[in-house]
Amino acid sequence: MNRPLVILTICFIAGILAGEYTHLNATIALALAAFSFLAAAAGHVLGWRENRLLILLLFLSLGLGLSRLWVEESKPPLVDYAGQRVVLVGWVSEEPDVRADKVYYLLQAQELVRGEERISISGTVRLSVKEASQVFAYGDLLKISGLLSRPDPAGNPGAFDYRTYLERQGIMVQLLARGDSAVQKIGLAGASPLHSIALKVKHKLADTATASLTTSQAAVLNGIIFGTQGMIDRETRRTFSETGVVHILSVSGLHVGLVLGGLLGLLRLLRLPPGFIAPLATPLLAFYVLMTGLNPAVLRSAIMALLLIWAHHLGRDRDWPTTLALAALLILLWNPLLIYHPGCQLSFAATWGILYLGPVLTSACSALLKGLPDKMARAVSLALAVPLAAQLATIPLVAWYYNLLSPVSIPANLLAVPLVGLIMGLGLLATALGLIWLPLASLVNVATGLSLDLFLALVGAFQQLPGAVIYLATPPVILMAAWYAGLLAAVRARSAGRIAGLRQGIAGWLPAVVLVVALVLIWWPWSGGRFLTVHFIDVGQGDSVLVQTPGGHSILIDSGGMTGELTTGTGVGDQVVEPYLRRLGVNRIDVLILTHPHEDHCGGAVSLVRHFPVRLAVVSPALETPGGSERDKSSEGGTVSSAYTELLQKMRDDGIPVRCAAAGDNLRLENGIEIEVLAPLETAEGTKPDPNNCSLVLKLSCGGRSFVFTGDAELAEQKELILQAADLKTDVLKIPHHGSRFLLPELVELADPEAAVISVGAHNTFGHPAQSTLELLERTGINVYRTDRDGAVIVQTDGYNLEVRTGKKTGWDVKTINRSDL
Repeated sequence: MNRPLVILTICFIAGILAGEYTHLNATIALALAAFSFLAAAAGHVLGWRENRLLILLLFLSLGLGLSRLWVEESKPPLVDYAGQRVVLVGWVSEEPDVRADKVYYLLQAQELVRGEERISISGTVRLSVKEASQVFAYGDLLKISGLLSRPDPAGNPGAFDYRTYLERQGIMVQLLARGDSAVQKIGLAGASPLHSIALKVKHKLADTATASLTTSQAAVLNGIIFGTQGMIDRETRRTFSETGVVHILSVSGLHVGLVLGGLLGLLRLLRLPPGFIAPLATPLLAFYVLMTGLNPAVLRSAIMALLLIWAHHLGRDRDWPTTLALAALLILLWNPLLIYHPGCQLSFAATWGILYLGPVLTSACSALLKGLPDKMARAVSLALAVPLAAQLATIPLVAWYYNLLSPVSIPANLLAVPLVGLIMGLGLLATALGLIWLPLASLVNVATGLSLDLFLALVGAFQQLPGAVIYLATPPVILMAAWYAGLLAAVRARSAGRIAGLRQGIAGWLPAVVLVVALVLIWWPWSGGRFLTVHFIDVGQGDSVLVQTPGGHSILIDSGGMTGELTTGTGVGDQVVEPYLRRLGVNRIDVLILTHPHEDHCGGAVSLVRHFPVRLAVVSPALETPGGSERDKSSEGGTVSSAYTELLQKMRDDGIPVRCAAAGDNLRLENGIEIEVLAPLETAEGTKPDPNNCSLVLKLSCGGRSFVFTGDAELAEQKELILQAADLKTDVLKIPHHGSRFLLPELVELADPEAAVISVGAHNTFGHPAQSTLELLERTGINVYRTDRDGAVIVQTDGYNLEVRTGKKTGWDVKTINRSDL
């Protein structure tokens, strides 16, 4: 068996993946593993020729059994109390994750308090504390009062599934608490002393290193040295992601290499023999791993580094595929479900790319640099080949998880990595001097701050370059597999060298092949096809509807939003709607329609207009006087924030045409697709008293099918529609105001839809959808879809038939409504 550990690790991984789809009972899978072990042992004794097949089956069943055991044992009794307010006693089992607005803790539960009753209980809990001034430490025993819950499954197809993400870490429930009074420290738990010391040292070093830096500089420095990202603002993280240098903020091979480089430099300075490297590197890396967190990337880097160092120390052969496989096997034995962790996948893929593709790319680069001196050509070739190899190996995964490709990644890494080494060196020097006398650290941090500013400015400059980032639709799995198969085949063909001139031939056509495959991988939506697709996006308690036309145009009706999002620019827009559009390959918004100026319908637009080109904005006349100027309006519907008018002004300043629409207006982007504005009427008096009753009511027509979108129209506007005999007849009706009780039966009767969609948030405090509304729709026999229950509701039509799909993880509900059904 060639490189047996590689084959066995692949079998183990295959078993884990099989467990995800078979849901086989862990007992059965482990019994199969035990049988395979006994059979393989007997085969070894008896010398069976096919014994290797039993060994492969052993690792396959072991992966299957351990992964199912991990899933089954991660369901603690705490799940039974989800949805209740409880008092929980537990100890902090990991370093707290401090954010600007909250603190996250990982708790090991010990006791549940209900009145006078105390229940001993176990399980891992994710604690989120808002509005707290105190941060507790690893090992603290806490008593918390809060709401115990399970995260809702992802409602939008392809969206980040927070519930599954936590479950794969063995966390089934979360505890939500607010304020200092909700959490109190009642003692200390039996935490690991070594881990506790490592974290205390880390905090001391971090505080010393950043004492004289600005908040933003300190956040980035802590990210570079320790991988602590909680205090780095969202826009900075976006900049790092779009330029392909985000790995700098995650402790991985680069950081481990710099730590080892520092150790080697110290040993040379002290003139100690090479035999000291392995014994000293082992505790140093182990301590560094504890300090920076047991994440997959740093574990992989540390394990591989130690294996290679000890192999050299003991005079053993060093084989990187075996080393990589052993690192993967050890990590997955610790937690089999880490195979699904994006950081784990990206770390191993990048390492494989550097080690497998790197030599070939280095050779190709050297051939292009023949005119340079050998040492210089070698250095330049390595500098180009390493980031290129890592990028080629991770393109499919980055496209899958983040829907982007960064063409500037290679030059950004070429210039950024040397700066990272300088910043780490200065940071560590400031720490060492600060431990002696803090003003000495301040002197060093003058240079550290300048280096950080230069680093951030450099990365920001790369982000601003034309074409710095290309957003991609989520690639199909078959294309991802084809990409890796192509890389394997290309390297094998180049390495074979059996045909005369093969190397030169490969060097000529390999770039063309890579380019062609890249274009396929981009999965560019060249046209919309022959279907009109309407996506009622699950944005929680709000509205956002994406319309994709057969001609490839994208129309967004409302953008969702949460309280304060018009001011902060972060929330539903950048966390839900933007990723949804990116996954579909939507990179521009042809028409942005804001039905009315309430934040749950327009808050997300602040982020969207910042990150998407918008060709036209259509808004409600709610804030327009007859002369066309905006003003705030207080009414029974609430006060409209001035932030909304600032949003409209910003769009105008950015060159986006902003048009106020009213009944009778029409919008036609292509033949056969038309949007008609049914309400509100444009009256001489101008603004109406309630923004809800000034909602744009729209009818979208495609062939013989139509959709009516009603915004938050309440009784007054509904009566107006009926009195004006508006053409409400439709196939799909978006129920007004999230299914509130203010719904006229006459409106539903005139619309006579085949399907109705209610955009509403789960567990909302408004009582939406109202029982009376649900009963009304049930009496009429309409197919009712709700985003809180069904997730995204996606309706597709060719102008003749309708197909409805829903996006909850419980499965795709597909219903076809044929013309004959009407």
